[in-house]
Amino acid sequence: MDYVNDLWEDLLYELKKIKNPIVENVNDEIIVGSGNREAKVVFIGDDSSLYENDDLKVSPGSSGEFLFKLCDLRDIKPNNYYVTTLTKRNCKYRDFLDKDRGLLKELLDMQLSLINPKIIVALGSEVANLLFAEEIDFNKLRGNVMNLVGDTEILITYDVKFAKKSRHEAGKNSKVATDFWNDLNVLKKELDKINGASE
Repeated sequence: MDYVNDLWEDLLYELKKIKNPIVENVNDEIIVGSGNREAKVVFIGDDSSLYENDDLKVSPGSSGEFLFKLCDLRDIKPNNYYVTTLTKRNCKYRDFLDKDRGLLKELLDMQLSLINPKIIVALGSEVANLLFAEEIDFNKLRGNVMNLVGDTEILITYDVKFAKKSRHEAGKNSKVATDFWNDLNVLKKELDKINGASE
């Protein structure tokens, strides 16, 4: 266990070495992720408002609060998931130079290896494209569970901020809000299968 903790420290150290030359005066505080590091599900987004610390603390009205409330409603317990972002800080993946994006992807791969989740939930097309290392047909693949690598599956859905905005502007019956909820239903079913197989 000490060895695994050392690797998490190495991950944080390497992340701190990556500086953002594009966005000036950015809050460069690094939070590697939030939640259970041994979770079966990892949510990956490109939205720094998904969490405020490593204990699933979120700001009122944030994307993270929206996601966690929906997970609660769908009975997806916090101990079943971990949340992280592509940059681990208050800026977007696109705000980095190409060479630094490559390093961020390598460190994300390291992080996923440490957690070893059964299901990765890609929150948005940019995350999905990065994980598949190619441009995907988001509309075709969204909501489907596919193999990513080894015995790890991936579920592609909307960026949480986009789903939240759509629900706010068009109501809970908007297509995006409904699709997002249905994708969480798919996640719950997959999680139930995994938990059933391990019990």
